[in-house]
Amino acid sequence: MKIALITGANRSIGLETAKQLSEKGLFVYLGTRNLAKGEEVIKELIAKGFQNIQAIQIDVTDAQSILDAKKIVEKEKGKLDILINNA
Repeated sequence: MKIALITGANRSIGLETAKQLSEKGLFVYLGTRNLAKGEEVIKELIAKGFQNIQAIQIDVTDAQSILDAKKIVEKEKGKLDILINNA
């Protein structure tokens, strides 16, 4: 399974991209600065039948936030195949 991370994905184009990739069978990390908001979006998506999608906190203006997200992806999935920097 391919693994994607989309920054700024809790609304608008980023969210739509996350939906489309999830529908195509990819595992999608929905990147957002505010994890609570991202998790709210994930709950809505799961209720609508989306699978293989998870919120992850990432702020592209904060180097530590980027490193923390990288560690999470490596620990959970081992790799990242696609990065869409929408933020």
